[in-house]
Amino acid sequence: IKKIELYFFKNSNINIVMEENAIDFIIEQLINSGIKLDNLYKKLTNEFENGLKLIREKTGKNRFFITKEALLAPEPFINQLIKDELQNSLTS
Repeated sequence: IKKIELYFFKNSNINIVMEENAIDFIIEQLINSGIKLDNLYKKLTNEFENGLKLIREKTGKNRFFITKEALLAPEPFINQLIKDELQNSLTS
């Protein structure tokens, strides 16, 4: 799991941190569905990279915590994160 976080950082310069429940979920997926680690990385990149880059551009924030809920519903997670981070950057 740490390899995914490191690889994501090396390729996009965005620091993602998997929460405990996300790590458990990923391990379940690797064991039960037979998904390969590189396919999982590609899925994460497709679902999170552009939204997280947008937040980084607008707010300067570069570290994001990914939950199981985020993995299950990436688009609503990114949309809410964009709203929250933009609101935080406007009020600070």
